[in-house]
Amino acid sequence: MAMRTELQGICHDMLSAFCSRNNDLSGYWALGQFKNWLEDNGANTLIIPLTSKANTEAIPQFLEVSNRFTTMLHALMANHQMQSDWVLDARLSFELTAANRVQCSISLVSDLGRSFEARCKLLVRRHDRCRELRRAT
Repeated sequence: MAMRTELQGICHDMLSAFCSRNNDLSGYWALGQFKNWLEDNGANTLIIPLTSKANTEAIPQFLEVSNRFTTMLHALMANHQMQSDWVLDARLSFELTAANRVQCSISLVSDLGRSFEARCKLLVRRHDRCRELRRAT
């Protein structure tokens, strides 16, 4: 029988995929592109919603990432035999903490009001097409 405490494991799994070098957007590493967007727009934090109704709040150029991780959340919940209405809110966040350091986190809120979260800190450079190889898709 599935339990809501398994949402903590789902947070860790999704954060690992989000911080991975395999997380790409249009063939390039997504996190480098997020850093560009934050610095170009003078923002400190980028929130990527993962619930269907909140996807309308997503920044259009990052909708692909939002949809991919929303699908991943539903697939992981289905694998754990969880009901989809057990998660009321889910979001990924990408926050600048220093010049080349960022903090990535995911938070899930269950239908019972309990929050689950996972975080990690990374070194991330700005996206530069001249320095990066594009993934053949």
